[in-house]
Amino acid sequence: MAAYSDSLGFNKGTAAFPANVTEVSKFSVELDFAKIVAARSAAGATALLATDTLQVIALPAGSVVLSAGLQVTSVESTNTTATFDLGFTGGSPAAADAYANNLASNALGYGIANLANPTAVTAADTIDLLLNTAVPTDCVVVAFAIVANVAAA
Repeated sequence: MAAYSDSLGFNKGTAAFPANVTEVSKFSVELDFAKIVAARSAAGATALLATDTLQVIALPAGSVVLSAGLQVTSVESTNTTATFDLGFTGGSPAAADAYANNLASNALGYGIANLANPTAVTAADTIDLLLNTAVPTDCVVVAFAIVANVAAA
């Protein structure tokens, strides 16, 4: 299992709250796997494999993730066995499926955590996408997090 911090083919943003947001913000990133696979190939980067992770949402220190999840917006047509987890794969907390567990890439839908278990992020970290069973080739998913800024002003 490799963990990739690059953002070839997508933009995960920076670990900072938007300048115009002081309390709660929605962080999101679109993951178009056709573009990600093409960008990795064009850059000569290692091809993704099952059980690899992508760091997809950068979180600033002093934040609380109220809820997060994935939405499949365009289904996988080729590798229909691909599934995703969304969570934290390193550091603390370490729960790879904290926000989505085994979300299928070949059906429209959501994998989302409710508001019952907020996660404090004391040091800058990332929410990670785990490629569980296979690497998708053409699906599109949106990873999102609703995050409160609790850092001292």
